[in-house]
Amino acid sequence: MTMPHAGRSPVAGLVLAAMLLLLPRLGAAYEGGPVGHGGTITGTVRVVGDVTPLPPQAVHKHVVECGATVPDERLMVDRAGMLQYAVASLAGITKGREMPAGPVVLRNHTCAFVPHVLSASVGQTLEIVNEDPFLHDAHAWLGQRTLFNLAIPRGRTVHHRLDEPGLIHINCNVRHTWMHAYLFVGENPYHAVSGPNGRFTLAEVPAGTYRLTVWHEMLGTIEKEVTVAAGGTATVDAEFQAVAPGAEP
Repeated sequence: MTMPHAGRSPVAGLVLAAMLLLLPRLGAAYEGGPVGHGGTITGTVRVVGDVTPLPPQAVHKHVVECGATVPDERLMVDRAGMLQYAVASLAGITKGREMPAGPVVLRNHTCAFVPHVLSASVGQTLEIVNEDPFLHDAHAWLGQRTLFNLAIPRGRTVHHRLDEPGLIHINCNVRHTWMHAYLFVGENPYHAVSGPNGRFTLAEVPAGTYRLTVWHEMLGTIEKEVTVAAGGTATVDAEFQAVAPGAEP
């Protein structure tokens, strides 16, 4: 199979469905504290089938500073099929380790959001740092609703407290139409973004059975059940097909 080249934005229906699936279910508020004999969930995310790398995206503004093209990071797969920028998260867990307190940082660097995908927890602050010598904008969508729309002058940092869970899509409206990023905001601290080798790790997980969700912006969502023993390590590998169901060329 060959991955078709998508347009500049992911398939709208696929992404919206994934967003709704990733929204945490209503339930008891999360309680953080020490985890005795916690376990670890680790695994890899890979693509099965032939993958055609996406070509670089053309830059049509600030070419001198950013170059004529920027990499298209929507489908980052190495030679072994390992997939970067997939979000692994646990749903329905109401008690475990403390929520993270520090900020998460998204950079504007040479006409790109860096990193392309990141994750955070409710209550953290998103810092967007503009390292480019010109104005950027961060327009954040939660589903079909604007969550915030912030101008970021050169050399400045803007802050936004993350009070709502869900999958946030961020783009730049200052004619940098190729710039996109995703931020997953969880109701608990158990989430991670797969690295260049496709690996992810969730640490200090209380013993129990959980639903693990793995999301990717072009390939969709996979759900798996995982059981963690006290002090043990559970390995969960997720495999996406090279052509996501319902994807359009």
